[in-house]
Amino acid sequence: MDRNLDRSGQYQLKWRTEHTTAVVGEALYCWGGDQEGFDGSHDSPTKRQCTSAIDSFNLLSGVWSSQPTRGTPPLGIIGVSCTTINNNIYYFGGWCGHGSCYHNSLNCLDTLTLQWKELQPTNNNSVTKRGYGGMIVMGSEGEPQQLLVIGGIASVSTITHYHHQFEYDSSMIMIPGLDDHLSTNEQNIYNLSSGKWVVPFV
Repeated sequence: MDRNLDRSGQYQLKWRTEHTTAVVGEALYCWGGDQEGFDGSHDSPTKRQCTSAIDSFNLLSGVWSSQPTRGTPPLGIIGVSCTTINNNIYYFGGWCGHGSCYHNSLNCLDTLTLQWKELQPTNNNSVTKRGYGGMIVMGSEGEPQQLLVIGGIASVSTITHYHHQFEYDSSMIMIPGLDDHLSTNEQNIYNLSSGKWVVPFV
C-alpha cells in the first residue's frame, strides 16, 4: 500500500514544513519544503524523485492528489519564494537542504502542462542567493509584468556583491549553528519581457 494513501485508498498529504503554496484556478498547489522522504543532499535520484512531484488540493472537491511534473525542478527546495501569473507558478531561490547551499535561480511551472522551465540559472551574481524571502507580481494585465523578490536569509560566504542601499544583518539570525548566515531586505525585480534582473535604488 502506498504510504500516502489512507485506508479508503485516498491520497493524503503527509507532514511538511518550509514549503510553498499557490492557488491557480480551483486548485491549491503545494511544492517543496522539508518532508517525509526528503534527501538533503545537493542532488540525487531520491531528491529528484521528491522534487519532481507537486501536491494539488482541489478546492471544490476537497481532495488531495500528487501530480508528477516534467522537466527539471529547481534544487533549492526549502524556503522558496513563489507567486503566480495566470496558469504559471514562479519560484525563486531557496535552500538546498545542506550546509550553506542557497540558490538564486528563477523557475516557472506551467500548471496546465506541469512542465518546469528555468528562466534564470542559479549563478547570476547580481542577485543574492537566498531563501525564506517573499515574492509578488508587479504590473497590470496587458502590461509588461515583473516579479519583485524581497528579503530573505543568505549565507555570508556566498554573497558576491553587497548593495549599499539594503541591509545585511547577521545579528538578526538567532538560530544556533547559523553563524555564517544573515538576513537582508534586498529587493530585486525580474522583468519577464526582457529576462533581466534589476536592482532598484531604494
